[in-house]
Amino acid sequence: MTGDLGCHVTLLAGATVPVPLPPDLTARVVSVTVTESDHDRSAFTVVLDAGRSGPLGALDTPVLGPTSPLRPGSRVVVVLTTGVVPHVLADGIVTETELTPGSTASAAELRVTGHDLSVLLDRRERSAEHVALEDSLQALAIAAGYAVHGVAPLVVPPADLDPPLPIERTPTQQGTDWSHLQLLARRHGYVCCMVPGPFPGLSTLYWGPPVREGLPQPALAVDCGPATNVIGALRFREDALTPEVQEGRVMDRRTGVTLPVRTVAPLRVPQTAMPTWATHAGDVRVRQFRDSGVGAVTAFARAQATTDRAADAVTCDGMLDGAVYGDVLRPRALVGLRGAGWSHDGLWYVRRVVHQVRPGAWTADFSLTRDGLGSTVPVVRVR
Repeated sequence: MTGDLGCHVTLLAGATVPVPLPPDLTARVVSVTVTESDHDRSAFTVVLDAGRSGPLGALDTPVLGPTSPLRPGSRVVVVLTTGVVPHVLADGIVTETELTPGSTASAAELRVTGHDLSVLLDRRERSAEHVALEDSLQALAIAAGYAVHGVAPLVVPPADLDPPLPIERTPTQQGTDWSHLQLLARRHGYVCCMVPGPFPGLSTLYWGPPVREGLPQPALAVDCGPATNVIGALRFREDALTPEVQEGRVMDRRTGVTLPVRTVAPLRVPQTAMPTWATHAGDVRVRQFRDSGVGAVTAFARAQATTDRAADAVTCDGMLDGAVYGDVLRPRALVGLRGAGWSHDGLWYVRRVVHQVRPGAWTADFSLTRDGLGSTVPVVRVR
């Protein structure tokens, strides 16, 4: 699907190996929507014209026949090319199709919906033991079983390594591989997600901390004249009750000594000059730390991870004009913002992006977050 926006969408699909759609199916594509998130399963929706014509149309719609590459269970890859640079927006499995027959008021259409490759890890519940494997090694061991599907692991070991000695304990898994990976990630304030690409047919299973450092993406611009790439108004929200600290006690399983556990502030690098947890210190919630059966180091690390996860008290929602922006905004990374005033300009963490592409239009709804107000950088990257 092409348009006058300097971008081109390529769809690949197949029962096992995704290949480009046949020309007759490509011509029927009406729109493509891709939702990417750092904390939820990414998804895609392809809308096709399901009108029936010709001799074969008397039997069934041609977009959902027995040989259609878009049937449930098929693998679909969505590639968005801006200029000459391809970006893999989605790589997943079709999980649902919805056919709306035509009528006098509307044309027939087929909606094909799917989710990223995490659905492969979430199919079967199992009971398993991970002998002598700490959390990051468990993540690597689980990811290795899906290499045949083009899944490559990117696992960042946590700072609080606590190898389980077989004579003391054996980590167990009760649930699907995906739910177990999510459980392990939450313990360390990590995220676990599928990142499509960098090439069609390949995906990266990322298990590690939210990426809040490095080169930010080109800036979002509001109220900047011809350089404005945000459609409509931005919506900013600050919730002073979001930050929290942990306090409690833990008995170290090796020494038997009971120690106090308390966090004071997030340890993430601040993104703002006035973090909410500091400017509203009197409103910070105090929550009981209730983990047991862990060592003192692990207890402190888990309490701190909970405090770090609760640091993002300010959110920003809006819509981006992809043609003006000239690049693909991605979640799980930083982005600059300018034109909104000192309190809200600066660096933000991109939590969610919903790309919507149709002939003549390319927009992206986005959700950003950070820990407070006030820019910490004098300028942001434009292009």
